[in-house]
Parts: sequence; structure tokens; C-alpha cells
Amino acid sequence: MTFDELKTLLVSLGLDPADITPESTREEAGLDSLLLTELALVLRKERGVPVPEEELYAAPTVAAIGDLVRRSAGAAR
Repeated sequence: MTFDELKTLLVSLGLDPADITPESTREEAGLDSLLLTELALVLRKERGVPVPEEELYAAPTVAAIGDLVRRSAGAAR
């Protein structure tokens, strides 16, 4: 998943696109625990990418979340 794809997904979850940069922390982007859980659910159900929620919580930035999603997508194949 590219950064732009992740950003589009995060915006669809209600986040402000101006707050989402690769360097944004989870908090700066607006990703609280509820949204991280929702992101994990959307990734699993709509994209077929099983990303462990605890790893999403541990990712410090949006770029790190994108890297995690890419690794999880590769492992799921």
C-alpha cells in the first residue's frame, strides 16, 4: 500500500488530510485507539491484509504504519 493509498483510506475514516504526512505521528494524524482498531478491521475485511492491532499501536508514524501494512500484505500472499 502506497502512502497515497493509506492517506485515502485514513481520510475515508474521517481524518483531516492536512494532518496526514509520512512524518506525522499517530497522534498528530488523529489516529486514536478506536481509529487504529477500525483501520485494522478495514484492512483485514476489505483489503485482505491481516495487520495485528498491537503492531499498529506500536508504529510511531504514518510512514511506519504504511511499512507495516506493506509487510503484512506481503506475508499474506
